[in-house]
Amino acid sequence: MTTITQAAQKTVVWGGFQVWQRNRDAFQRSWSVEIGGMAVEPFLFLLAIGYGLGKYVQPFDDVSYAEFVAPGILGMYAMMHATFDTSYGSYLRMETHHVYDAILFTPLEPEDIVVGEVMWGATRSVITGVAVLAAMLVFGLAGSPMVIAVIPAAFLIGVAIGSLSMTFTAVAPSIGSLTNFFTLFISPMTFFCGVFFPLGSLPAAAQVGAWALPLTPGVALIRGFSAGDLSWMMLAWVLELVVFSIVGLTMASILMRRRLVK
Repeated sequence: MTTITQAAQKTVVWGGFQVWQRNRDAFQRSWSVEIGGMAVEPFLFLLAIGYGLGKYVQPFDDVSYAEFVAPGILGMYAMMHATFDTSYGSYLRMETHHVYDAILFTPLEPEDIVVGEVMWGATRSVITGVAVLAAMLVFGLAGSPMVIAVIPAAFLIGVAIGSLSMTFTAVAPSIGSLTNFFTLFISPMTFFCGVFFPLGSLPAAAQVGAWALPLTPGVALIRGFSAGDLSWMMLAWVLELVVFSIVGLTMASILMRRRLVK
């Protein structure tokens, strides 16, 4: 039984990698029209929020606002790029361009599509994470050599939130309905998961709710690595993101099979 399970996992991983390759090849043909949103925009956002708005925000805990908000912006952009690709991008590939139909004519299965799409979304998280990290280094906002670990943290955010996004995409009746996912899930995480201000300023109940969302442990991980402030709690944050990833991938695979296999 264990051998069968391991064989199935290897098949899904290999199949997912093939879907990831397909998305990578498509990106290589169109990267020049996407690189602005992935690399330039985060740089400008960090400049505007960290230094523009930051001039009017008093430092706290001996940290300037730019130093505080930069890791949050990295986590936010990792979330946004993974989400956009696994929601609008995936929906278009599924319903408009019929890429999924073509894939299913090969030996690949819906589970392979889900894994590949989520892995590609997480790859986009890494690309934009590298761009924000470069900006942090240029502005001197990285306080520790451990800051390089923010890149795998960005990938983990992409997997966790991208898998949840694929779950919603699998049941979305129209492309317009994806707006609900952003309005009810992504936007609240942007504002209440520690990106722009410390969670301690929220009421106790809101803090508990924030820690139940996947972006909060992701931002906490990135901020810890950026400052070199390592703790055992980081293992709990990684575990939380892994749990979100497993649950999201499982749900998305089940729902996508129901949608694609008639």
